[in-house]
Amino acid sequence: MNNDNDGGTHLDKVFDSIQQKIDYLEQHIYEDYDLGLTYAKQKSLFKVWSPLAEKAVLNLYKTGDENEETLIEQIEMTRQEAVWQVEVERDLAGLFYTYTFTHNGKETETPDIYSKAVGVNGNRSAVVDLRETNPVGWNYDAPVRQTAITEAIIWETHIEDFSSDDKAGFTDEYRGKYLAFTESETVLAEDPEQPTGLNYLKQLGINYVHLLPAFDFENDELGDQYNWGYDPKNYMVPEGKYALNPSDPISRIREFKQMVQSLHQQQIGVVLDVVYNHTFTVDDGCFQRTVPDYYYRQNEDGYLTNGSGCGNETASERKMMRKYMIDSLIYWAQEYHIDGFRFDLMGLHDVDTMNAIRQAFNDAGMEDVILYGEPWNAGSVELHEPNIPADKFHVQSLADGIAIFNDEFRDSIKGPVFDAQKGAFLQGANGYKDSAFMNGDLIGSLLANTQVEVGDFSLPDGKDWARTPSQVVNYASAHDNLPLYDKLVASIRHDNKYSRREDVIQLNKLNAALLFTAQGGIFLQAGEEFGRTKFGDDNSYHSPIDVNKLHWTRAAGNKDLVDYYKGMIEIRKAYPPLRDATTKTAEQTHFTALKENVIAYTIPNLIEDQPKWKQLAVIVNTSMHPESIVLNSAHPLPEAWTIIANRHTAGLESLGVHVGQKLLINPREVLILAAEE
Repeated sequence: MNNDNDGGTHLDKVFDSIQQKIDYLEQHIYEDYDLGLTYAKQKSLFKVWSPLAEKAVLNLYKTGDENEETLIEQIEMTRQEAVWQVEVERDLAGLFYTYTFTHNGKETETPDIYSKAVGVNGNRSAVVDLRETNPVGWNYDAPVRQTAITEAIIWETHIEDFSSDDKAGFTDEYRGKYLAFTESETVLAEDPEQPTGLNYLKQLGINYVHLLPAFDFENDELGDQYNWGYDPKNYMVPEGKYALNPSDPISRIREFKQMVQSLHQQQIGVVLDVVYNHTFTVDDGCFQRTVPDYYYRQNEDGYLTNGSGCGNETASERKMMRKYMIDSLIYWAQEYHIDGFRFDLMGLHDVDTMNAIRQAFNDAGMEDVILYGEPWNAGSVELHEPNIPADKFHVQSLADGIAIFNDEFRDSIKGPVFDAQKGAFLQGANGYKDSAFMNGDLIGSLLANTQVEVGDFSLPDGKDWARTPSQVVNYASAHDNLPLYDKLVASIRHDNKYSRREDVIQLNKLNAALLFTAQGGIFLQAGEEFGRTKFGDDNSYHSPIDVNKLHWTRAAGNKDLVDYYKGMIEIRKAYPPLRDATTKTAEQTHFTALKENVIAYTIPNLIEDQPKWKQLAVIVNTSMHPESIVLNSAHPLPEAWTIIANRHTAGLESLGVHVGQKLLINPREVLILAAEE
């Protein structure tokens, strides 16, 4: 069927239900990879999938601001199979465009859902030559990736948070922008010995920066209202608010690439936070205006469902939504050299879609792109069999190379995120009536929840829900809920004073010792390592920048804490068993049976032929009493151990020697011991 201008006429009216309509659309999909704009200087080809539209028109504009009446030309498109298209044989670079669709006699205008560039606020798509967006040397930029997510040390930040501190040495016009990540020598104004920004990151030792949503989201790009960015609008375009000139479509793309390029030059990969589970708006958004009802889930009565808690949820199980997700993700990796993706509310997506995404990257030769997500949702989900949600309960069905956040580690180490004053292991609360956690909860997570036989004792059934450590990302805090420091203040101090507190700093160090000796991938919120505070704000998604920004003076004031995290990162990098993507190490890690709030475990080196260290021992006491410990292992233990971490210091340098397997550990103390070859 070619040039079928009226092939979709009035089809909307013949369906008895939305499900009948969806079934029809599922039978009229488009599988090629040329949707959107294909630009060349000589001609531009526009293609959009909208099988039920009665008419489609291309609108060309001189400017990208929808408030400016600068329409140049309207060109009718023709329908071939399920796709409307038109070819314009002249150079359109610098112009902007939208589509006008007619459904049931009603016209709606919208940007292209496959927009690769947009004008200010994302309401008009832009025609650009993407080659002009490449910064100098872009062709030589190489992705920075790890062989498995267990090698990852991920540092999560928001672009504005990173550089909005006016004391941190960033160029004024770069503060809160992409280009702040290109400044490699920034220091604290009042302490030139204290690095900030990229200068700080390259010394910290992390190997991925996770960016909160930086695709185009619904906001005023010329305003100063803060937002995390979980309000999706145009999924394949960088957000304009972080560019020097949001009205210039090329500027935002080039500056985003400069940010990526700069991080890569420091051997730091870039993870993009993606939010496919919902859109900011439905009726006014490009998905609904292009193909009404298709991209969103409905209940039996035809009403939108709300598993996202944001008023709608997208239908990943439908073929063209699945295709859109895959197409856009591959585009980010290829065009922007992105090294990984974090999926917001991944539990709203179906397992088949997530596995198809993994397979698409593998087929494209990008097996080393890391994928991880939140294995939960924010409400009831209208996802029905044979589809199953990509949540924690179905992790066994997820393909290798897809990991999930381990909320069990998060809560069992510091207490529940939804009750600020309740603690867990760090606070020494385990076993008391005010805590819902026991040592076993944390022990299971230290083994990436792959084991129940853990040495001197067994864990309850169900603690081994992951196949391998490469399915698990352990973390203590993220942008959601209280930062770790604030949680510790609330749970052991019960006040609102967030200046340096020695007992809180000490527990922060114990957190690092446990986190970095756990199996699985490692994730931390930016500033966790220097006692970041949001002053008790547990949901700062649109709070003022003064609440959200990284206060770089805390890195100087808590230098001992930063150095402790650096030392633990060094230990993790120096001891491959901690980064084992298989269960070999977890199966042989041995925990000693001890009182609640005291943990001791030995981690053998079974994966190196000539190791520097044959075994590590980790002992942590968060109780208020000294405890006597006798280490056990399924492997020979040394006569003497080298101490590489204590309550004050961690790293590769010897802090002394401990002889034998018996030791006394003080309250709120940690010891990490290494058995040398």
